[in-house]
Amino acid sequence: MKLNMMRESFSAFWQQRNAQERRLLSGATIFLLFALIYWIFVNPAVTNKAKLQAAIPQLRQQVNEIASMSGQYAQIAAAMTENIEPVTREVLEASLLRRGIKAQSLTASDDIVRLQITSVGYSNMMEWILEMQKAARLTVEDAKVTALPEKGQVGVVLTMKQQKGSS
Repeated sequence: MKLNMMRESFSAFWQQRNAQERRLLSGATIFLLFALIYWIFVNPAVTNKAKLQAAIPQLRQQVNEIASMSGQYAQIAAAMTENIEPVTREVLEASLLRRGIKAQSLTASDDIVRLQITSVGYSNMMEWILEMQKAARLTVEDAKVTALPEKGQVGVVLTMKQQKGSS
């Protein structure tokens, strides 16, 4: 019903215009329609295409960097698969002694290390664990850390396992 009223209103408006005004209004409508289509569809596509073309060299550089890192990873992985010496009690005691850590009990058998320390500085213990991860490829399998009344001191019970390479 409203649509019919709008049609009649537009038809009456259109009939009141002479031929020159109708051509001018038709041309303006067509121009606005094309401008709207360009603004909604064409302009975003053109600007995004330009942005993507500008980004291509940077993306290629990133691909080259990733390929380089992949090569480095392959080299590191190959180095990690080399056989390492089994960890011994003497090696562990020496590394603990260098850090001033006294173990209450220490056992090293096959690739398993069990360690109990009654009192040690937390940061000192974490640094020793990191050192052992790098030097002997020991990873913590089980850890029990107990805070002591002295600030920064902890009691530690660790079970560590040596990761073996597969050559």
